[in-house]
Amino acid sequence: MATLFGMEAYSGTFALLSVILLVLLAAGYMPFRCLMYTIAMIVVGSGATAQVGLAYEDALAICAALLLIRGGPMLFKKLLTLAATYPLALAFPVVSKILPKYTIDEANFFDCDGCGPEVAERRRGAIQKLSDAWKKKYPKCHEFSAELKKMISDLRFTSARCFPAFNAVVNDYLDPSMAVDRTDGVDVVDLDGNSLMDISGSYGVNVCGYEMYKEFIETGWATASKQGLFLGSLDNTVLDNIGMLRKVSGQDEVSFHMSGTEAVMCAVRVARFNTNKKLVVTFGGAYHGWWDGMQPVAGNERVPFDVLCLKDMSALALTTIKLRGSEIAAVLVNPLQCFHLNQSPPSDPVLSTNNRKVGPAPGYKEWLHKLRKTCTDAGVVLIFDEVYTGFRLHPRGAQGAYNVQADIVCYGKTLGGGLPIGVVCGPKVLMARGDTKKAARINYVIGTFAAHPFVMGTMNAFLKWSETPETVASYDTMHENIDYFISTANATFKNKGYPIEVTNWYSVWSILYTEPGRYHWMFQYYLKDAGVNLSWVGTGRLLFSLNWQRADYDRLLERMLVACEGMKQGGWWEKPTANIKQKLVTEIGGAVVKNFFSL
Repeated sequence: MATLFGMEAYSGTFALLSVILLVLLAAGYMPFRCLMYTIAMIVVGSGATAQVGLAYEDALAICAALLLIRGGPMLFKKLLTLAATYPLALAFPVVSKILPKYTIDEANFFDCDGCGPEVAERRRGAIQKLSDAWKKKYPKCHEFSAELKKMISDLRFTSARCFPAFNAVVNDYLDPSMAVDRTDGVDVVDLDGNSLMDISGSYGVNVCGYEMYKEFIETGWATASKQGLFLGSLDNTVLDNIGMLRKVSGQDEVSFHMSGTEAVMCAVRVARFNTNKKLVVTFGGAYHGWWDGMQPVAGNERVPFDVLCLKDMSALALTTIKLRGSEIAAVLVNPLQCFHLNQSPPSDPVLSTNNRKVGPAPGYKEWLHKLRKTCTDAGVVLIFDEVYTGFRLHPRGAQGAYNVQADIVCYGKTLGGGLPIGVVCGPKVLMARGDTKKAARINYVIGTFAAHPFVMGTMNAFLKWSETPETVASYDTMHENIDYFISTANATFKNKGYPIEVTNWYSVWSILYTEPGRYHWMFQYYLKDAGVNLSWVGTGRLLFSLNWQRADYDRLLERMLVACEGMKQGGWWEKPTANIKQKLVTEIGGAVVKNFFSL
């Protein structure tokens, strides 16, 4: 039999040892250099064992045992991490490369839920009627949108606002794009003079009300006008802002950036640098900006192997953090996930039926406190991404709402007082940009427009406004008004037999659909027609601001009821006769097969 360095190459022990080495190497627990050392040890040991009369297989067994002692716990941690991992983080990189686009053509568009010809014709007539009305109602907006779509890919992307298979037909009839002329209270006025109640919240920026941001910008301009565009130096306004931010965040130091994404990039970078650890934990479906280093699910072509995307509110996740604390630099939390736990942000483009699952997760406050303790015990940095939730939930954001102190906090959106901003707050030991013992080891985090004078001016106006007793009290008033709206709206929808209900988490809210249906995404178009402005995610994520009064909520409900009646009369809420999930599986499966054979 063939031998290798005096050992039988096909012995069971040698084969077992080879498998163990390869598994440890593939799992990342044995660097290539260590593998080479191990092989060298075996080669050298093969001669030494002969001198002491130890059989080769016994020597290999001892070596295998040592490797198991070293690698066994590591392998256990890896398997535990796998069990705690958010499933989509594993599946999406594969699914995204397999799942093809497919289109339901107009011939099948109106009856793909199995309805009869009469209902299909009602739907056809309804969308045509809406299309004709919009051509008269929004001519300037449509002209403006058509021109911009030729030059801005973002606009083409966000124009696709329904379940993808329906986009081609819907876009032939309806263009929901809006070209704004001005804002007026809770309303936004388009180029055609139409006034729409805004519940888009400008992607989370609008916490105060648009009129307040106009004041902040005017004040900020006056504050910085003498300084003009002079960068690289600081002034009293910056110092004043830092003092107020320290109070809000509960931290010692502040770093200024130009967006929420940049703030998260900085927070992760300083955490890794100052802990000298590489792994970062995020939780299922959480959005932390468009940076591909921290986007583990949809929209990321590069799989970030140094990010562990775990299941939210999971005991296994806490155990994983505890056992792998020596490897984990930071745990990154977006408190907004409480509203759609272990789900991607809700949007109409993924609304295939009544599959939306949103609502405040019970026990989330207790979970955050457990997570805080776990991170403290494991020596892991806890980062709160409050870009969206900061100043929206509470004057101190989620930290104030849940009474949890993070180690590092990121802010953005509304904090700029209407201008772009990103801020990171943390303790001195975690914000350091250099190593006190190694001269060449530096942490380069900088941006040309960081602490821009005009941004500092508007931020200063915002922070001073946010500290006033009147502002603090207005949060309670807003929450009372929202509770009133939610209960009144749901009772009204139920009484009228409309298959929707609304749910909220502080001033963030969403529309749920209580019956199966393939056309629920049409509701956003009827809302627009009734005078309600939504963002491109449709009815998935909606926002209120502090300036809304009880009369505004009543007016919104009236417009929602008009939209509901339009959906009903158009036949879009007729009960489907076909099994929707089965239809979807058939459509997607057929598209996969068709795509495979067309390659």
